[in-house]
Amino acid sequence: MGRFGHRFIFTFLCAMTVLALAASRLTAQAPVQVYGYFSTRLEKTFETRSASGIVGEGSVPEWSYPFVNIMGQSRISDKIRVFFNLNGSKAAAVDIRNIWGEYSFSNAFSIRIGKIYRKFGLYNEILDAVPTYYGIEPPELFDADHLMISRTTTAMVYGACDLGGGSLQYSASTDNGEGDPLSSPESGAVPFAYDVRYTFGGGDYTVGTSGYTSGGRALPNVDVGKGSPKSGVLPWMEFDHFNVMGAYAEARVGAFTVQGEYWSSSHNAMRDPAKVVVIAPKANNDNQLARFLINPSGSKTSLANVNVVANFKVQTWYVRGGYSFETGIGEIGPYFQWDWYSNPETIANKTYGGDDEAGVADDGVFNKSTLGVLYRPSPEIAVKFDQSFHFYKYNGESVRYPEVRLDFSFTFGL
Repeated sequence: MGRFGHRFIFTFLCAMTVLALAASRLTAQAPVQVYGYFSTRLEKTFETRSASGIVGEGSVPEWSYPFVNIMGQSRISDKIRVFFNLNGSKAAAVDIRNIWGEYSFSNAFSIRIGKIYRKFGLYNEILDAVPTYYGIEPPELFDADHLMISRTTTAMVYGACDLGGGSLQYSASTDNGEGDPLSSPESGAVPFAYDVRYTFGGGDYTVGTSGYTSGGRALPNVDVGKGSPKSGVLPWMEFDHFNVMGAYAEARVGAFTVQGEYWSSSHNAMRDPAKVVVIAPKANNDNQLARFLINPSGSKTSLANVNVVANFKVQTWYVRGGYSFETGIGEIGPYFQWDWYSNPETIANKTYGGDDEAGVADDGVFNKSTLGVLYRPSPEIAVKFDQSFHFYKYNGESVRYPEVRLDFSFTFGL
């Protein structure tokens, strides 16, 4: 996009914000509405596996503050709207999750510019609104340890129209891409994402498909040794050209809700030999070494022994369901979820860009079952408790480990 493009977007957003605040002072038709959510969570993992085998009792019980979101929006006119979403990560540092301005030509066509959660599947736009949905953890597509795609985009057009008794909705977006490849003139990348969904039955049924292409060579946005990637490109790659495709569905029948999604990401990448010799000694099993090295039994630190070609596929699917009923003490909603995830390229060590789920498994595949219950004493308060089991192959043996989570979420300002 270049410096001019970034300056234009920054100037546009500043102008939109100033106009919104000015308009809210001058007219009652454009107030600034502020609202938000916050969550406090207790989590404990038991009996995890690593290259050295069982590691005690897993993690110690840990309190965290995964969601502290303050959001605000203002409608300057019938056509113009602005929005911001501030997240206080771990109740400490504050970052801007979203900030955008929007112009609506009609219900069928709107333009949104800024830092935007892309429309992608059922959950990307609502993950920050943790009190409002069944479950605690996100679908594996958007798990922070192994994102298949980044959550945000820069410019998006979207709209909806009535069709056959339902509503057909679409969106298309573009940005700098994973790892900002447009900053590299030789990449020639033009990233593109889309989402098309059809909602019918009074909004109770939704089917849709989403997709993304890096449009060229995407770059890592996290260095080796700096933790998990923030996009679909692993830190040890020189570049990665990849495509994500999937479909999803949701049905609400009375008090019962069921959802399902499937995603596949095809990668045509080149590994960086200098980075591979750093992560190869961290490999958890022979299958991983066989991918990274030309001769797996040879030197792990020789640049000449690195296999630079990396063609692989990441896949995931899940089914989630819940049943809600009212009692004299509030709403109670038992729920379940089953996740399946496969990534043959990753390693176990999270510090070096891996994850401790697929990265531990011999074949990069794990399943996760979850059973839980949601309790809302009032619409503004949600208490969730669930337990998960992870299932995978480790050194040829079928193993599992459990984890439990307790989440208290609060909504304000709505």
